[in-house]
Amino acid sequence: MGFWSGYRASLKPLEVEEPIDVYVHRPLAYVLARACFHLPISPDFITLLSIVFGLASAGSLISTFPHHLQVGGLLLFGSAVLDCADGQLARMRGTSSVFGRMLDGVADLFTVGAAAPATVWVIYCLLDLPLWQRLAVVGLCVLTMVTSSFHTTMYDHYKNVFLRLTGPFQEGEDYESARARREAKTGQSFVETISYPIYLFYLKSQRDYVMKFDPWTSARLTSFPRYDEARGAIYRATAGRAMNVWRVVFGFGSMVFGLALFNAVGHPEIYLVYRLIVLNAVFYLYLRPLQRKASREAFQKMKLVLPDQDGEGRLAIA
Repeated sequence: MGFWSGYRASLKPLEVEEPIDVYVHRPLAYVLARACFHLPISPDFITLLSIVFGLASAGSLISTFPHHLQVGGLLLFGSAVLDCADGQLARMRGTSSVFGRMLDGVADLFTVGAAAPATVWVIYCLLDLPLWQRLAVVGLCVLTMVTSSFHTTMYDHYKNVFLRLTGPFQEGEDYESARARREAKTGQSFVETISYPIYLFYLKSQRDYVMKFDPWTSARLTSFPRYDEARGAIYRATAGRAMNVWRVVFGFGSMVFGLALFNAVGHPEIYLVYRLIVLNAVFYLYLRPLQRKASREAFQKMKLVLPDQDGEGRLAIA
């Protein structure tokens, strides 16, 4: 298989891939995955390495050595590349697993959980303002982190729904399935002992927010019907526009790239304003009503809505 054909085969469907990943992170990740293909290096090891890079990035950002912001930005960018490489290597080897996907999600939380607060510290140190004003800015930074977590969580949900309904993919896992899988295990490794509580907390938080954001979708991914070409065409036509917005601006890759870039140039406060004002305006005023409308129409057309007494209907898969 040629380089570019192999690269294309290592991707998820382009309908859900983030452009920043397709054109920046994943080409570099593919080179790394090809280099590791015949070596005794597992995708899980690369995932753990991405955590190390993410933590090292945070440490660099809060340090004071020369060019520490540039080094921190570069390490964070490297973490994003490694985060892509693990999945690509697994797909190239045909060794994708539920545990690998869980570990990959936990790695994302570790990375952003370290890099985002470190970025807040950078902003705090850069401000030449009275203490109360600096603390107010920190409060806005915390608000930005919280709302940004909503952005990436919802992108992750709708990406998984899109993949399950438009193709033979079993992407993603719901909270109930993950909890049952954990309870069925008779023993856990050290990594699993650390990963499961974090992973389950994320899935439960995602489930709870999904129904507040859009009551016409379902967080129970395992309850979705098996792929059907007719249903897939309906969902693609109805929800494709919203999915395009999700993948372009609200994914994890674009968030990490922005943190890396604006820290490296010494102005992370610009990225704060962008995410807090611009992206939240798009998220709540445009994308939320668009997605709700798309979900309702799609599930009604797919005949996955049951009628009820008030005529509104309810999801048969909720």
